[in-house]
Amino acid sequence: MAYKQFTSCVKPSNYVDLSFTSSGVLGILGLLLTVGIAAFLGIALLGGPTSVVIVLALVVAAITYLEWWLNGRLICLNEADRNCAIIGMVLGAGPSDPLSKSGDNDFTMNLMLAPGPTDLDQPKEAYWNAPQGHLVQRNASVISIGRGYAPDDDDHVKYLKHLHCEFEGSGIHDLLLQLYTLVLPLTVALLFPTPFSWILAILFFLVALFYYLSTIFADQGGPGSGNPLDIDPNLGTLTGRDVVVIKGEWIYDSLHIGWNEIHPVRACQIIGYLKNDGAIWAVCDRNTDEVLFTLDSPEKVEELKQLWCNALNDAEDAETGGSRENPENDWGIHPSVDGCRPTVIIT
Repeated sequence: MAYKQFTSCVKPSNYVDLSFTSSGVLGILGLLLTVGIAAFLGIALLGGPTSVVIVLALVVAAITYLEWWLNGRLICLNEADRNCAIIGMVLGAGPSDPLSKSGDNDFTMNLMLAPGPTDLDQPKEAYWNAPQGHLVQRNASVISIGRGYAPDDDDHVKYLKHLHCEFEGSGIHDLLLQLYTLVLPLTVALLFPTPFSWILAILFFLVALFYYLSTIFADQGGPGSGNPLDIDPNLGTLTGRDVVVIKGEWIYDSLHIGWNEIHPVRACQIIGYLKNDGAIWAVCDRNTDEVLFTLDSPEKVEELKQLWCNALNDAEDAETGGSRENPENDWGIHPSVDGCRPTVIIT
């Protein structure tokens, strides 16, 4: 159950807005103003090349924003026990385009949640039923801090009907590391303005710029991109109408116009698929088309959720060393390497 994760979420009460809302734009302007004042003071007090000070200030501003992107823009919605397993039908899945998302190369997937409608034609409230509808419904903790949700137009209301999920890629994280590498040579060029220090700073800048451009122009699904196979190399290809069980961080992504997500996905398993001409939520075997089970009621969904919650929790326990109740299962490397043999009682 390996997965990439480069983000962390913040509690609603700790959220600072640097998104593209009106308050977020004010926050961005405040950040730029603070950096600008610091640059002005640096020039006035320290002297040194003005151009280096300005570039260093812009790099610090970019680092601050990308740190927010990774560790400040996602708002935690918690309820881990309630969301220990999520069951839905894949509506669409595929790699993000780094060019259109400034280097963000996550892999995205949208789920229709059982036992709700399997299309997007119903009013949004039809998708908010128990036991999983809360995942896409407007969340009170988000609204309480002044954040909103997608409007009822064709382009955005769908995000209140299906659950958006992301397998994380390393694009933004790698870009942030590149910017950090610029701080030292720029500082050296500022404090010791020699031809060598200037050449060093320019060289580092060109390397970082080349890396960034190679990332945003990279093919979809390129190196470092989010990939469901990070979780399970045997998962296979996620296609429309696959029924999956997933687990991950339930968050509100404040960078968008407003919706809830699973970001990142930490576990994913295909358990069947829905036939186009079949009964609603009759889950079929991928190979034989045989109906395996139905999820046409909240009770059935809740029962299956609990089974998968237990299975996923057991798998996580195994990854961290096995069962703590049975010493013979308390292994760290592999049962055959450092596992204890079961105790045999002779009577």
